[in-house]
Amino acid sequence: MKTRELVETELRGFKAVLRLIVFGSIVFLGLTLAVHAKDKNECTRESLKGPYGFVLQGLQFPSPPSPVGTVPVSAAGVMVFDGDGSLAAQDTFNNGVTITHRTGTGSYTVDADCTGSAALGGDFAGLSFHFVIVSRGREFAFVITNPGTDQPGVAMTAGDEECALASFKGTYVNTRLDYRAIGFFSTVNIGLEVASVDGKGNISFPPVVQSLNGVFSYPTATGTYTVSSNCIIAMDLLIVDGATAVRRRREGVVVDGGKQVWFTSANIPSTNAGTARFKRLSRHDGDEGGHD
Repeated sequence: MKTRELVETELRGFKAVLRLIVFGSIVFLGLTLAVHAKDKNECTRESLKGPYGFVLQGLQFPSPPSPVGTVPVSAAGVMVFDGDGSLAAQDTFNNGVTITHRTGTGSYTVDADCTGSAALGGDFAGLSFHFVIVSRGREFAFVITNPGTDQPGVAMTAGDEECALASFKGTYVNTRLDYRAIGFFSTVNIGLEVASVDGKGNISFPPVVQSLNGVFSYPTATGTYTVSSNCIIAMDLLIVDGATAVRRRREGVVVDGGKQVWFTSANIPSTNAGTARFKRLSRHDGDEGGHD
């Protein structure tokens, strides 16, 4: 009798241990699968949702493609994704001759490996592009895939709030590249600039470094800017270089909650196509706000 009771006691203990092992294995397997699923970082259409500012710069070739007749192009604007395969866009497009303000709607697809494609109608007239999503959907890189184009670009979320004048505020560094569309790249203009932005519609540049076809100069500039609630921005500048003063216009978009602002040249009449990318170094003196 004692032997039978002892066997039953040992059997009950064995079953309890077995249940514990099975339960532990299930929990471990579930955690492992969850970690693996997280590590895969798979993308869906919902990976792109909300407004994204974008900028692009490149070349437009004639048909058939030839160096003769090739023109530089640039653009900046905003795309809004609904997370379910539809998007809308607006931008300023510059081909070195004319400035066009485009609007349109379209569709997009996203693969699990975070690549995808999109097409836009309306003023964009069947513009198509391929993209790769990075930074958990905060950014994507893209390239226009219409024949006769060499036009790469980048896009970034505009931010969680509507934009205002104060969205562009602080000290910014700007790198700029312009191609003059007279002949075939008759002039190339680059600049490295530091700007002070007051968040009230005014901007100023101390002497900056500029090179026009390899000839360096150090102009200054002052100007004004406007910002719409959808983060579209326009800026008018007066640039003074010695005895020469010229007016220039840039149009673009505020991204990343104001930490960056991207522009395309938008002079009318247009003589050059190029981009300018401002990145904030600090908040403006006396401003304790922001999300840096």
